[in-house]
Amino acid sequence: AAPAAATTPSPRRHPHRHRRWRGSTRCPASASPSTPARSESDDPSTTAPVNERQIKLVEFYAGMGTMRWSLERALESDAGAVVTALASIDNSEVANAVYLANYPHEDASGVLMRRNVEHLSSVPSLDAKFGGADVWTLSPPCQPYTRKGKQLHGDDPRAQSFIGILESLPQLARPPERILVENVVGFEGSETRNALVAALDEAGYVWREYHASPVDIGVPCTRDRYYLLAKRKPLAFEDDAPRLQNFAFVGASDECADGIDGECRSETRSTRLTSARMRRIVEYLERPVDDWALSVEADTIERYWRWLDVVSPSSTRCSTFTSGYGKTVYGGSVLASDAFVKAHCEVDNTSGRYRLVGPFKEEWCGEMRYFSPREVANFHGLDRGWRLPSKELTRRQL
Repeated sequence: AAPAAATTPSPRRHPHRHRRWRGSTRCPASASPSTPARSESDDPSTTAPVNERQIKLVEFYAGMGTMRWSLERALESDAGAVVTALASIDNSEVANAVYLANYPHEDASGVLMRRNVEHLSSVPSLDAKFGGADVWTLSPPCQPYTRKGKQLHGDDPRAQSFIGILESLPQLARPPERILVENVVGFEGSETRNALVAALDEAGYVWREYHASPVDIGVPCTRDRYYLLAKRKPLAFEDDAPRLQNFAFVGASDECADGIDGECRSETRSTRLTSARMRRIVEYLERPVDDWALSVEADTIERYWRWLDVVSPSSTRCSTFTSGYGKTVYGGSVLASDAFVKAHCEVDNTSGRYRLVGPFKEEWCGEMRYFSPREVANFHGLDRGWRLPSKELTRRQL
């Protein structure tokens, strides 16, 4: 089962500041996640219906396996559909450990490949190992395209493995039926994106681009991302699909842009809808939680209080969680009680976030904590069946 909380580096102790976190942010019993833990027999890849229809999946830059997890859940209402992973490729030890915690049999099966993608992106390798797949998912490194980075795009060495796949795609004898690409907002303005859609056009795909965030479906967590969906002709898109109407349309292949196929309706090309009910953060909190282990250190508060993004259980937003969460004040929001936010914070007109009102006060220490790994998983739609590899996680794993 998922851990109750993550451990944090031991705080530097101040005799007058060693205070237990006192905020009251725990969720009521009715808000506690109630999905039972998944047993290995529940894994769709180990048990399948008699009349199964296999959906063959290849995950490039597989990470923790959340693309596979999401696809399995999206197909739960499709009787007989079973996701079969042909390959899951990532070179991160931590990501692979989480993947195996949820799909333990894939280590022996050879599906989980601890490899660099660039070593597998030649035409012979792609055809031999991954040819005939139904779905490819690709979440290539985002650093070349982030707004705060150098924005080297295709000139960044970390972009080369993805570019290698794009160069090979039109030459494949057995390309996938569907492709999903995910990256940061801003990717759509890069030369790599241009190479992506050019490769899809040449290989005979229709495609759509969207910006999407959890807030678009009512989840109080901001995580704007670029998504491209591609289908190999003669497959086409159904534009009246209600699940896509909450997301911001970015672009499309010529068939859709010109309405050639008769199914690409212009009214879906609008800004994202706001019809979803915005949930409160309290609905995603766990109970109980080790408040002290997650407490924001006194030194961090004293040095960086101006930049802390403080939210409370009644908030309807929190910031994107990044790999720097808990190590940098820019890695995500911290949690305090409703009473604390009301008494000590005000809205920053520039960012729309709650910031502490200075000067620094000793009484702030012990009043704020980080979100636990289970809570972060809750924000990302990973139910109680999603396992973490150990009870005590390091800050790197968090």
